[in-house]
Amino acid sequence: MLTSLNHIGFSVADLDRSIEFYTELLGYPPYFKEVYDVEYVGRIVGYPGAVQYAAFFKLPGDQGLFLELIQYLKPEPRVVDMESYNAGIAHLCLAVDDLDAEFERITAIGGRFRSESVVQSDYGIYVGARSAYFRDPDDISIQLVELVDGVDPGLEG
Repeated sequence: MLTSLNHIGFSVADLDRSIEFYTELLGYPPYFKEVYDVEYVGRIVGYPGAVQYAAFFKLPGDQGLFLELIQYLKPEPRVVDMESYNAGIAHLCLAVDDLDAEFERITAIGGRFRSESVVQSDYGIYVGARSAYFRDPDDISIQLVELVDGVDPGLEG
């Protein structure tokens, strides 16, 4: 039986660059950073001899969720097309209380927004919410959403 979400993980090209970006984005550094040059990692991911350089950030809120960023040192990584419409591409969504201020702040730290301004939803479970997508240094999509009071897009109620 599945019990909860534990973490979100993304592969990155340059972990040190990503640590700088996500430290600015989240407002705090990773709580753990390590090179994993151990045999069991290769068994887990299915790449014998894999070596990972990884950092772990606590995600906002009190759910105990964390973000894992991994730079593969072995096998040699390759760049893939990170367009959101491609199968298998994921995104991280963070709730904010002032999307206009976050739009300005994230633009200043190098986030590249997909739209010129914040967009308000007029359909689906996010009706009334305001949202914007931006890209991190590896073109990973991150969504920001400012929810409307009384609208719960989750499974509660």
